[in-house]
Amino acid sequence: MSKPILPIVGCLALTCAACDSGPSAKETETLAAIAELENAVADAQREVARLKDVDELENLAGIYGHYVDKSRHDDVADLFAPAGVVEILGRGVFIGQDRVREYMRNLTPGNVGPREGSLFNHMHEQPVVHVSPDGDTAHVRSRLFVMFGVMNTSAQWGDGIYENVFVKQDGVWKLDYLHAYQTFYTNYEDGWAKKASAIFAPYERLPPDRPQSVPYAPFPAAFVPPFHYRNPVSGRADHYKDPTWQDTPAPGAR
Repeated sequence: MSKPILPIVGCLALTCAACDSGPSAKETETLAAIAELENAVADAQREVARLKDVDELENLAGIYGHYVDKSRHDDVADLFAPAGVVEILGRGVFIGQDRVREYMRNLTPGNVGPREGSLFNHMHEQPVVHVSPDGDTAHVRSRLFVMFGVMNTSAQWGDGIYENVFVKQDGVWKLDYLHAYQTFYTNYEDGWAKKASAIFAPYERLPPDRPQSVPYAPFPAAFVPPFHYRNPVSGRADHYKDPTWQDTPAPGAR
């Protein structure tokens, strides 16, 4: 949008250079107004780009959940960057898209895609999105709510927090570090008021590349997954002296 303005600035500059007396007060005022307009246009373009990024990131988080719902494990893995990382509950850390694919397929061994009599609703809520100033990385915190069950076998409620890192590659947002924290899992019959599962352990059949990055215990223990952001009003970052909190952006480095 700002390109048509540039020839005008150039013409005015040439005109002023040809004048022995230099630019007049009116010409100087016009040049300043044009420069201000160009800056405003550039700012607006950046703001539109960031808003577009936020929209795409919210969609990507939702798309991930819809794919998990139906055990579309390859579609899930395809959402990750080549060096992407997945860390879910206490299962450990899996590094690289191939390992992400292994982890996802391990959730339903020998089966990919929806299964008769199986339910795994995987809902993302309350997204908090922050895009880096350069527009190349982003952090998204969201709440996970799960309805899991197999007909005539068992059923569970589940809740957790995602603190995810995204990276933009070739203009496309991808998952860079998916980190799911377990708030609670409980069987349907008892509910969270009577029973809650301990943190899930690593799979014996699929050892992780490294242990979980943040040791913690889920409900009924009191635990706050680390925030990637400060309080936007107070600027406070101690989060009630949460021992897991680091006064730095969320973990994205390997």
